Amino acid sequence: MGTAGKPDNPRYPRTLNRALRGTRPSPKIYSPSIHAWFVSMLRPLPDRVLHLLLAEPSGLSAPAIRRQLKPRVSQPTLWRILDDLRGQGRVAVQGRARATRYYAAEQTDLSALRSRRLHESAARSIATDPSLRERARARLLKLRQVNPHGRVYHDRWQELLDGPLPRLLRTMTEISEQSDALRQESPFSVLVTSEERRRVFDSTRAA
Repeated sequence: MGTAGKPDNPRYPRTLNRALRGTRPSPKIYSPSIHAWFVSMLRPLPDRVLHLLLAEPSGLSAPAIRRQLKPRVSQPTLWRILDDLRGQGRVAVQGRARATRYYAAEQTDLSALRSRRLHESAARSIATDPSLRERARARLLKLRQVNPHGRVYHDRWQELLDGPLPRLLRTMTEISEQSDALRQESPFSVLVTSEERRRVFDSTRAA
């Protein structure tokens, strides 16, 4: 026993104060966000990279992937992982050098990606010279003649060609199932040069 009948316990004052207040230490509160973070850290690194790409349909560059990975990984490690995922057919690649972007192959149709890139090229041409829409209208007329079953798409393109230019350019290039379907029956192929077509096909690859 210590002085004044107090036990020789350095925690005695704290214990006494708690008893006098009639309280106990606050219990730890479960946090779903902390739990989700902890579970994500247990996920293998290649799966975490794929998870990031699945959340970004427009793709990510290697530096953007590296910034979002927690904890950070070295650039050589990330390149090795991306190369392995490409070899497995789980990641598609577009562009070269610093312009390279990566896509989750599970949600990326390579032909749809190439079509969107070709339409981006055509959209840039039309934005520079809106009169090119006349060539697209002429091509659309031929499409109506050779493929009457595509009328629903032809009518939609006609409506867009006759409407505001920004709406046309947005539909030509946006990432959506509706635009992917429209681009399959499109009158804008005449605005893409063979050189540009070759460049797009060379720069979009799965492995």
